[in-house]
Amino acid sequence: MRALTFLTLLLLPPTALLNAQAPDLPSIVRSGLDAYKQAGVEAALTAWFKESPIASQTAPAVKGTLQQIEAIYGSIIGYDVIRVVPLGPHASRSYVVILYQRGPLYFWFDSYKPGDRWIITALLFNTRADSILPRSTFDLR
Repeated sequence: MRALTFLTLLLLPPTALLNAQAPDLPSIVRSGLDAYKQAGVEAALTAWFKESPIASQTAPAVKGTLQQIEAIYGSIIGYDVIRVVPLGPHASRSYVVILYQRGPLYFWFDSYKPGDRWIITALLFNTRADSILPRSTFDLR
């Protein structure tokens, strides 16, 4: 019993440290994902493109494509955050998998924080993981 307690205590600090070092998903990305799950595509787009410089030229295409994906894959059932990569103190790229009833959709979101809140400056998605995720994700070495 003491060995198990010791082992647990020995492993706890590195785990806590790793979790503390992982950057958080920008609030704008998370709010859009949560809105998508709860209220659909329109709600997600409203959240993701709030104050975004790419909203007017990107939102209509994203809406149409997500609706097509839903027609094939079914409704959204959740999402997984794969990784958030800091790109300095004011920018990050977030890799996310949106989970549908019949398949996944891979996303990256570029977020920028010029002041006190995040905005989306770019996004890309595909049903093929290798089109969205970094090559290092697939490195089997």
